[in-house]
Amino acid sequence: MSMGKALEMPARLQWRANYGYCGEVALISAGLYYGQYVSQFDARAIASKGADQSTEESQFLLGVNDTYAAAQMHLKTSAWEGDASSSTKAFLRWVKDNIVSGHPVIIGVYMNRHLFYGTDDLDAGDEEYDHIVPVRGVTSRHSLQKPSIYYDDDVLTFSDNGLWAGNGAPAFMYSYSFKAFQANRTEANLPSGAVYALPRTVGNYGIAVTGIIDKDGQTLPVRLTTNVNDEKPAMKEGSNIRPASSDITLTVKVSGLEPGTSYNLYRYSDFKSVPDSAFNAKAKKADKSWKIVIDAGSTYSMNETIKSNQVAIYRAVPATAP
Repeated sequence: MSMGKALEMPARLQWRANYGYCGEVALISAGLYYGQYVSQFDARAIASKGADQSTEESQFLLGVNDTYAAAQMHLKTSAWEGDASSSTKAFLRWVKDNIVSGHPVIIGVYMNRHLFYGTDDLDAGDEEYDHIVPVRGVTSRHSLQKPSIYYDDDVLTFSDNGLWAGNGAPAFMYSYSFKAFQANRTEANLPSGAVYALPRTVGNYGIAVTGIIDKDGQTLPVRLTTNVNDEKPAMKEGSNIRPASSDITLTVKVSGLEPGTSYNLYRYSDFKSVPDSAFNAKAKKADKSWKIVIDAGSTYSMNETIKSNQVAIYRAVPATAP
């Protein structure tokens, strides 16, 4: 019998322009899991400190600006600390451990360059990784205990941010056994190979997004989902101009509530306004707030419609919190 852990983190579609926004979308997906929405344009602007988005240096990249970008979005991270001598099995064990703990993990993978571009050059592509994806689940025939144990037949599931559309439409979700997922650069490009592979002979790259920055430990879990999984119109190739916006409806779900207890839900429209502590004392920093009291159950949900180019960050705390 298989056991699994799947995070409530729906797939999103990345922009393909300007070297691709895969890292940005991976971080956006993790942010939604922790109650905040930001556009791909703003995610790249934050990661690159406002650099021209048509330049290669402006990308969100693992091992370069990943932890910096997350911190600017008030997200806590734990980076994979292995090096080129660390085994990929150890990396997968670290990924599994974080997923079991309920933490989204962002990793670098190889693309099958033959499938994507028709090349017969088995050495084509980057030596370290080609693509950045958010991992959302692990399935195992063994107990999902901690610390995690590596098993060849464990299965990892991630979203490729809609990059591969070989059959005409993005599939988004991919699942591979730990053993089958691993490949060197040449194996990853084989015509008979899988769409994606995890680098086996070079150092792996990954960060776990472990929560929001909350120095008081007072916040409750907030999850966001959206009525659409893309931003239209998309960014134009070679452009540094933000695309026009469209409507997007957010479903905000707060959990961990107790019936009869009063809570405050705050929304911020700028990351610079988001407190890292004393949310009630700094209530004026929020551009909107709600009082929540439920009669039964432990969750509260509501919908808000915003523009896709807006920032929406939600934090929920007990009304009696400092």
